[in-house]
Order: sequence, then C-alpha cells, then structure tokens
Amino acid sequence: MDKLVIAGRSFDSRLLVGTGKFAAPQVMAQALVASGAEVVTVALRRVDIENPQDDTLREIDRDRFLLLPNTSGARNAEEAVRLSRLARAASVKVRAESTV
Repeated sequence: MDKLVIAGRSFDSRLLVGTGKFAAPQVMAQALVASGAEVVTVALRRVDIENPQDDTLREIDRDRFLLLPNTSGARNAEEAVRLSRLARAASVKVRAESTV
C-alpha cells in the first residue's frame, strides 16, 4: 500500500487515533502504541496545550506521533477559531522537527 502523504510528510499508517474516552492517560498511551497509528488527534478543549506536563500530552511520545490539534467540543464557530489560534500561538510541538 502507498504511504499516506500530508503536507509533504509520509506516514506508513493511514489510521488516525484520538485521545478522548480513555480511562487514564497511561491506558491511552498503550492504546496509541498498540494501534500502530502515527497521527494522534487532540481536542484542544481537553488539554492544556501551554502546559507540557498536562497528563494527556505528557503521555504521548512526540517523536513517535504527529499531534493533530482539533476543535472538537467547541460550542460555536467563534470558539473553534479561538481554540485554533490558541494552538498556533502556543506553537504546539507536534513532532521533534516541526511545530504548528
């Protein structure tokens, strides 16, 4: 199967996995590894992106997974735009060699 290419980045897996609905951050981390996914979506309303010690973010191996922030949970368009800008302003480190 061909690799998935997004914005010039290649991925062996086409599976994207979210960080929500896990009983504990450690369970999430184990599930991410077991899934074989390389892209992990993170709802901005559920994490403190300015705090690298946030339980969810701390458990994700940023050298292994690309973090894809999303605006899930935003109550309206204005809040979605605000969350997106917050992620950009915080320069969320999504992989060792890049930021968003």
